[in-house]
Amino acid sequence: MELSAYAADLVRVVSDPVAAQDDPLSQQPVIEARLSDHDLGALAVAALRRLPGFGYSTLMYSLDVVLRTRQPRFTPQTCADLLDAVAGRAARDVGGHPSFAVNALLHCDGPWPPSTAKSVGSLLRSLLRHGRFGAPYALVALAAISGGLTGVLVRQVFKSTLPPIAQEEMSVLTKIGPPALLPIAELGGDRGYDLPPPSSDQWRRLAESDEYRALCWDALRTAADRAARIHSGELPFAADKAFDHLEVATLGRALRVLLLLDERELPDLLRPLVFQVSVAPTAAKTLPSQALLYEVARAAIDFPTPEVLTILREARSRVRHKGVPKQLDRKLKLIELALADRPEVATRLPDLGFDREGRLEIAAGSQTAVLVATAGDVTVSWHADNGKISATPSAAVKRDHKEVVAAARDLHKRAKAHHRSLTRALESSIAAPAEQTVERWRAELGGTGLGLAVARGLIWEVEVASGEWRSVVPEEDAFVDVDGVVVKPDATAAIRLWHPIRSSADEIRAWRDLFLARGLRQPFKQAFREIYLITPAEEQSGEESLRFAAHIVRYKQFYALVKGRGWSTPLLGPWDAGDFAEAVRVLPGGHWRVVLDQEYADAEDECAVTGRIRFHRREDGSFRPARVTEVPPLLFSEAMRDVDLFVGVTSVAGDPEWTQRREQHHAYWWQCGFGDLTETARSRRDALEGLLPRLVIADRCELRDRWLIVRGARRTYKIHLGSGNILMEPDDAYLCIVPAHKKADQVFLPFSDDRLSLILSKAFLLAEDGKITDESILRQIHPVGS
Repeated sequence: MELSAYAADLVRVVSDPVAAQDDPLSQQPVIEARLSDHDLGALAVAALRRLPGFGYSTLMYSLDVVLRTRQPRFTPQTCADLLDAVAGRAARDVGGHPSFAVNALLHCDGPWPPSTAKSVGSLLRSLLRHGRFGAPYALVALAAISGGLTGVLVRQVFKSTLPPIAQEEMSVLTKIGPPALLPIAELGGDRGYDLPPPSSDQWRRLAESDEYRALCWDALRTAADRAARIHSGELPFAADKAFDHLEVATLGRALRVLLLLDERELPDLLRPLVFQVSVAPTAAKTLPSQALLYEVARAAIDFPTPEVLTILREARSRVRHKGVPKQLDRKLKLIELALADRPEVATRLPDLGFDREGRLEIAAGSQTAVLVATAGDVTVSWHADNGKISATPSAAVKRDHKEVVAAARDLHKRAKAHHRSLTRALESSIAAPAEQTVERWRAELGGTGLGLAVARGLIWEVEVASGEWRSVVPEEDAFVDVDGVVVKPDATAAIRLWHPIRSSADEIRAWRDLFLARGLRQPFKQAFREIYLITPAEEQSGEESLRFAAHIVRYKQFYALVKGRGWSTPLLGPWDAGDFAEAVRVLPGGHWRVVLDQEYADAEDECAVTGRIRFHRREDGSFRPARVTEVPPLLFSEAMRDVDLFVGVTSVAGDPEWTQRREQHHAYWWQCGFGDLTETARSRRDALEGLLPRLVIADRCELRDRWLIVRGARRTYKIHLGSGNILMEPDDAYLCIVPAHKKADQVFLPFSDDRLSLILSKAFLLAEDGKITDESILRQIHPVGS
């Protein structure tokens, strides 16, 4: 396969930096979009052949970044060249990491070159001679390829005899040979920093092996047996010593393979194991294996199922170690987000006993705990025999029925957690809604009272004819469209979550009016969900969007929100390499990812500045830059919605006291705090259109462009629908207030929006400005001398 002309020029510059030091290409970043995966393979060879000690040019820096994020592919010839280059480096002991060879062999298109065994053998001998044992599984894989795999070598590279579970795995791996050893080496955490992250394809390779799948079950059974023997006292207990670190790694691999395959018998084996490694068999606050508990959680992040999430939640409630719950909480949230990428399993819920109306009752003497699941939450109240209802059980019930009260509280806690997980998974999956049959939907999501309660608060689409979809909501045992017409789809008909981007403006308005009229609050923002379409400027820009660039955000809040929405990003700050970072999220479906640039602005105010947005498409196992116009509209809209949320919530423009407390960024504050509305703010305006006529202050309010106008007795006020900031007519003087008006808390909102609540709170206060007694507000309304 021939290189492109551009790639050939890059190979020339990279291979001979002395001759090319004056070449303009060396001072330009790599244009990744012009390189095929095989071009990148040739460049990887050239980079490895480059002699160490030469200057680090702009070209080399950008090439290193590309090689760490995108997977090259190799022809048999470039694979042979790379093996020779790595072997040459290892002979000189200047960076011949065995993972380079493993990676090339796994991504070689075609048969391995005839010289493979010889090159790999030379590489292995050099690494052993220099004592380079940092990647033992890679060394074992290379030994198997070169014909030098022995028990002595295994003990040499691992520096000791393997512990039992790891030895059991090694026995199976050596029997299978390179087809299993290479993926294990590729998936290891010791593969260095200069390779792209491994893809899930390697897990699938392992899962295809009957021998390795059997090993997975055997390893977990051995672990469960050991944990049980520790708890029975047959084996001694020592904190965090139940499993060696190599055994933990083996068990993590075994669990990932079985979770990938969604083995339905796995929870029965995993539950006792997780519970027993989470709690000491004594009263100690330590646990048998903190490492294995966390490894189970990390495996569940990679391949989540509702069952393993439930097991980890229950384990969290049992743990006595002070620091473990906080660590688990972070991982549980990531598991919930990851479930969106496995819609085929995300809607499975345990049957907690709720009836089809979302109600569950637990008798406790003279009172009954009544748990009610709705679209938005799960509540509990205590109903006495005399008809009195209270939020908590009576003292007598607490005293005489401790176990029942504890069971009711535990069930309530678990139900809320399942409700939250399902809601998060469904909202995340709305960007790439998976179709399933109506029959399966009714069996899984609609098969439990808790799941049905969430489903009834959402809009769905059913396929009533080939390619013809109708939006509906579940009611009773059927579906009803926005006009109240009953829709009875076949059991084999497809059903998916509705998104407004696929609907007409009239249909969207009809659904919004229906939810407002019925006072129904959805589990997440769906009927009023924002739609982001590609703008002409983005069409012309090619591979980037500047729609949300140059916003000044409060960085700590921004960072927490970005991480909480499932994006990954390093922390910015006043340290080396802390001035720039990329926030990245792989979008639901796994075929696209979005990248948001961010720069640290200043340490005093702890602010950052947002930058460009780019999209990458997965091709042949790696992500490559794509034009904005190539992104599916639904994925584009949801990605931009995330960024709009980050900016809208954390921008300094939304801080009403910023100009009074800070010296910087005043111009930005004024421009954005009173500027044009974003899609989020427009959605807020649409909601207010339906809400205002229902408010007691409706006759004193009106919507005008980007403002909510409120006429008080003293002045007329303009509340910006984006920032919530206030100007006063007729001179547009700024009014700084941070009210908490109780009437606003009583207003029904069709979705959760703190900024909308704040705007209504200010509107209620200002509509009755004659009753304001706060001097700090009155001095602004009527300045001295006015």
